[in-house]
Amino acid sequence: MWKFLRVDITDINPSLPRETFSETELENLANLIIEMGGIIRPAILKKADNKKVDERYNIISGDLEYYASVIANQKVPDIEMINAFVVDKEAESIALQQIQLLSPSPGLITKPEKIDNPLELRMSNLEKRLETQLQAIREEYQKEIKRLEEKIIILPPPPPASKSILELLNTCDANQLKKAGIPPASVNDFLKKRSEKPFDSVEDIQRGVTGIGQVRLAKLIDYLLTSN
Repeated sequence: MWKFLRVDITDINPSLPRETFSETELENLANLIIEMGGIIRPAILKKADNKKVDERYNIISGDLEYYASVIANQKVPDIEMINAFVVDKEAESIALQQIQLLSPSPGLITKPEKIDNPLELRMSNLEKRLETQLQAIREEYQKEIKRLEEKIIILPPPPPASKSILELLNTCDANQLKKAGIPPASVNDFLKKRSEKPFDSVEDIQRGVTGIGQVRLAKLIDYLLTSN
């Protein structure tokens, strides 16, 4: 019902197009085949129906192994044979059932079910490649955002708004009044009048505070503006 043979890869007909598999996957497996000196997982083959061609085989399962072996052969010509189980036509159905139950990894053994629409399979692989490329673009975008954030100069906060002249006059203390040249009696009168009612205008000080005329008031305002 079956035989274990070493089959020349040139005598094998694949069942799936090479585009079914990613080139990276094929290259990685081919390099491992070269390191090992051959592939350890046998392909599942059957004799080709074309009686005019002697000893030609069709793949039941193992297209990935076949294409990777072809690449390995192109790099190292000595790798020209592939391990294979060759089953009779009567045993093909049983082999497919075993493959379904025993296959641990869809990536290493070709799915046994028949591919009715190769275009759908190619589109699926194309979507995977596009998703990989989009992920790389997203990562590069995030890196660029980070680089831009590192270049942003953080400006210091704006200085607090300066007080108006009237605010300064209504908040200054006795020490500031004395430093501005206001006599002690006028300082006391200034603070007393302001405590009774805050000044509404500069003229209130001139009219209501004893000893503070236009000249002294001007000096007081100048001092408060320069010292705050």
